Amino acid sequence: MKGNYNIFYTPEKQYPGMPHGEMCGDFMPFYWQGTYYLFYLYKYCVYAVETTDFVSFGQPFLVLRNGSPDDQDWHIGTGSVFAHDGLFLFHYTGFCEGNQDADGKNEQVVMRATSRDLKHWEKDTDFYFRPDTRYYGNLHWRDPHVIWNEELGKFCMLITATQKEGACLRTGCTAVYVSADVRNWEHYKTLYAPRTFITHECHDCFRMGDKWYLTFSNYSRWWETRYRVADSFDGPWEVPEQDDMFDGREFYAAKSVTDGNKRYMVGWESIREDCRDSGRHLWGGNLLVHELVPRKDGRLGVRLPETIRQSFGKVLPIETVPMQGSFREDTEGITGDVPDGFGWAALGSLEETCLFRTTISWKEGTEAVGLMIHADAALEKWCQLRLEVRHGKILMDRYNRVDGDQSYQDERPVTFHENKAEITLVVSGNIMLVYVDDVALTSRCYEIGTGTVGIFAEYGSVRCTQTQLLEQETAEKPMGKN
Repeated sequence: MKGNYNIFYTPEKQYPGMPHGEMCGDFMPFYWQGTYYLFYLYKYCVYAVETTDFVSFGQPFLVLRNGSPDDQDWHIGTGSVFAHDGLFLFHYTGFCEGNQDADGKNEQVVMRATSRDLKHWEKDTDFYFRPDTRYYGNLHWRDPHVIWNEELGKFCMLITATQKEGACLRTGCTAVYVSADVRNWEHYKTLYAPRTFITHECHDCFRMGDKWYLTFSNYSRWWETRYRVADSFDGPWEVPEQDDMFDGREFYAAKSVTDGNKRYMVGWESIREDCRDSGRHLWGGNLLVHELVPRKDGRLGVRLPETIRQSFGKVLPIETVPMQGSFREDTEGITGDVPDGFGWAALGSLEETCLFRTTISWKEGTEAVGLMIHADAALEKWCQLRLEVRHGKILMDRYNRVDGDQSYQDERPVTFHENKAEITLVVSGNIMLVYVDDVALTSRCYEIGTGTVGIFAEYGSVRCTQTQLLEQETAEKPMGKN
């Protein structure tokens, strides 16, 4: 159950007590000529891995090595890659914690490297962008994200910054600088400053259809990636109605990438301390990719990338085994009636990595329906995807949240339509990724082995149709160019 090398990429197996530097995070995706180059932070340096489908990955390679404790890039932080005039440019953050409060020095500085082939990079020692204290504070100055802005006809660099004055831990803002040649940058404006968060990390900004979207992550409450919507780049930027996140509270530092047709959010799923369910969330984890789905009202949903879905082609057997309550099977599906409480039926055995999908519906007045995941017959151990239909939300629950373990549940608000939802569940190792229509919720369960997948209902009736349990066609591959 440790480590996920297929789909949920990580450069090495997870293990209890793994230190911060051994985890990977802050993926910086870049698409070029049919290949996604996923740059990421690892061991205080920048590495990259290639993929064409988010299913199989090449060997990771070193992109930028960190400097000495006296160098500005003693630790290297997040940035972005783009192409201009036959050259690839990587703007990144140079961290030197020893510089904080030192005269004439800065803890965080925007730096740059260049490449001709995306493999071999050279640091540009002439580029050194200090915090612009005319407009912003002197500490947070990182995560440069460069885009070509057709609306302005200029390159834009978004920077994680803070306002010079404001309430404690509420000065986070998005600074924008513009350039005509990507060499000389001038201040444009403070794009977004809601006086809500410590910082807005790992920005992205892009246009889909007739809307602009600004994405950022923050650690004020949880690990979380949020977004805002506007009709133009200059705003005003509005909070989407009902929900402004792409996944739950463990999906962080997501940036987008497009192949010119589809756009994906590429982030990481946080691990827990010592790989325990009761452990606190830590920085870094496994790659997690969602395909963006624009909604008619301008909000964004997500779905499983088609290439990942297509990798599951081996059909596994499904057999309805009622465990509690009244469940029956017919030629079109499975129906369960449990008017007096909880009931469930087992449907099949989960493999280490597999996909389960079904269309689930319920009668009006039903309290909750959903999936039992990694369950055993006695329900001594289990995970549960709950569609709390009367409360308009989905959540992931697990068996051992009693007495001394009262950690929170992972949940998302959902608008249910016509008492029906399409569910896709991907399990791989300790990761459980689920889509309910176009709403994602990813979680982990460390202290449990593989088990059964099933359906349940509470105080009502449930029906499942078009149900499939699938495994990938080939066994888990070792890391390497496949």
